[in-house]
Amino acid sequence: MKQYIASGKEVTYSALGIGIFTFFYGLISGSLAFWMAPVAFITSAFYAGMDESKKNPWNVSLSFGMGIIWGLIAYNLFQIPNMNMLWWTSSVFGIMALIAILLQGTVLKATFIPAWLLAWGTFMEISLNIKINNWYVFVLQLACCMLLGVFFLDYGSDFFKAVMYRWFPEKDKDQSDPKSNKKVKID
Repeated sequence: MKQYIASGKEVTYSALGIGIFTFFYGLISGSLAFWMAPVAFITSAFYAGMDESKKNPWNVSLSFGMGIIWGLIAYNLFQIPNMNMLWWTSSVFGIMALIAILLQGTVLKATFIPAWLLAWGTFMEISLNIKINNWYVFVLQLACCMLLGVFFLDYGSDFFKAVMYRWFPEKDKDQSDPKSNKKVKID
């Protein structure tokens, strides 16, 4: 297992980037009255923790969209009256999870099942615990918060970190060692 030890600059630049973009996200979401703004933290953390080889913001975004669609389908199935809710909800969740994985493995290969299930679970957690008055606004806000988590919080803090490294680059060990014969190109 590869162990990663962050430098002092890495930690400082990451902390500053996350702090600054979280502050601006708070201003944006507060101004737009996004009451489910914390969803962006879930999706940002999910995306930041992904394996680099699988990280594709467009595939993750498509997967979030599929999770929201899955949430709408499941929510509507749960509204069928006179069902034994324990058996019915368990069956709906089980069958829909099976179908999602089959779809992702066959015709929707661009999707990423953990992101799909994360969005579906987030949708269900919110929609089953509060009364939704305007479903169009709910779905739009949920999708926006999910995308802002990836494209604003995650990419924004990475952009900030890249700018800081450009302004204050790490010193190359070979440059500081006078005995080194290696030539180092400096931009």
